[in-house]
Amino acid sequence: MAGLVAAVGLLLVLALGCSSKAIQTASDSSTEPGVSKEPRVSEQDLLGKSPSAPGQGRQSKDIAVAKVEPSDAARRHAEDIRRERVATAIAGIEDVFFGFDSWNISDEGKHALEVDAQWLKSNPEKMVTIEGHCDERGTQAYNLVLGEKRAKAVRNYLTELGVGTGGLTVTSYGKERPFCEGHDETCYQQNRRGHMTLRVR
Repeated sequence: MAGLVAAVGLLLVLALGCSSKAIQTASDSSTEPGVSKEPRVSEQDLLGKSPSAPGQGRQSKDIAVAKVEPSDAARRHAEDIRRERVATAIAGIEDVFFGFDSWNISDEGKHALEVDAQWLKSNPEKMVTIEGHCDERGTQAYNLVLGEKRAKAVRNYLTELGVGTGGLTVTSYGKERPFCEGHDETCYQQNRRGHMTLRVR
């Protein structure tokens, strides 16, 4: 009986020793000394985006600088417009006003153009833009055509008075650039005009 107990005890000791060695071997096979068992996470995974291509950071800075340029151009354009208005006012050039849906020049408008023609003939080197404007009624397309007719009517009358056509340019803004923002006849009358500006650029 004592021999049987001793044999069973020996078997248990051998079994525990093998189990411990197997566990240690499995652990050693999956882990190197000094290496974390957790999976590696790269900076790319943390940032959630691919690494920048060479020069990409520089390109972004260049784009940011380029976006400033339109505002600079807009400021220069606004300054040019201001200078043109000042020069036109100093010259005493007057606008011509029109009736509703009309491009016929009134007697008052003809008188204004006669004064303008005298100045333009005395300053033949000056370049003038004649703008056709309309009130807000009607479609955009219709008013662009109407504005062009008004600008051409002003140009034609000036040439009849002896002004050379070489310095006269015609354009139409239709209802897109109102001089008065109201929505009544008082403003409509101000917006139906042939407006002249001296080009200083």
